[in-house]
Amino acid sequence: MLGFLSPEPYILWLTGAGLLIALVAWLPLALKRLPLSLPIICIAIGAGIFLLPPVTLRPLPWAFPDITERFTELVVIIALMGAGLKLDRIFSWRLICPLLSGP
Repeated sequence: MLGFLSPEPYILWLTGAGLLIALVAWLPLALKRLPLSLPIICIAIGAGIFLLPPVTLRPLPWAFPDITERFTELVVIIALMGAGLKLDRIFSWRLICPLLSGP
């Protein structure tokens, strides 16, 4: 019974990766009409996880400067690729803020 209460880190990593893949696949469809994006939702989820009392790890960037630098480079590359893929979309203020569309 004790083994059931404390899962292996490998299982936790696989579960987290699976949930992240599911978010990437389905959340943009669910948020199509809202001014929210996947990165905003992921930041909110991360903040919620690290605010839980059982989580003792604190992701302090200055504690791990090498990992922080590499991870930041990866995130910037992925963000630029995502922005490049969305260049052909039509931009409209009416989709972002319905109050600006007028009567």
